[in-house]
Amino acid sequence: MSAFGIALPVVVLILLAIILPFLWALVLPEGIPGLIVNFVLCALVISMAVFTYFIIWHMGRSDAVVPGMLDQPGVLLPFFFGWAGKTSLFWLPVLVLSVAAQPRRWKEVVW
Repeated sequence: MSAFGIALPVVVLILLAIILPFLWALVLPEGIPGLIVNFVLCALVISMAVFTYFIIWHMGRSDAVVPGMLDQPGVLLPFFFGWAGKTSLFWLPVLVLSVAAQPRRWKEVVW
């Protein structure tokens, strides 16, 4: 895997961590509960994107991934979720900063 093949997914994850909180803020209520829901929804969406990317990447390398997941989900699912968790080292700090910037845009609730 080239440096571009590694850097591109990391850049996409960081961009998701920057953009998603602002998109969720358009539909979620202002205030601390909305801020917490915003963070949780963003983390879930990014985690599922990473999980999906890793499954697709491994399927391109081996045709046995999907049958292996169907035969032994207890083995492969923790593997993919583990890698999804490891990538949070890249996007989680950016997500925390993006969500923390949301109260500056609040119009009705005072921080």
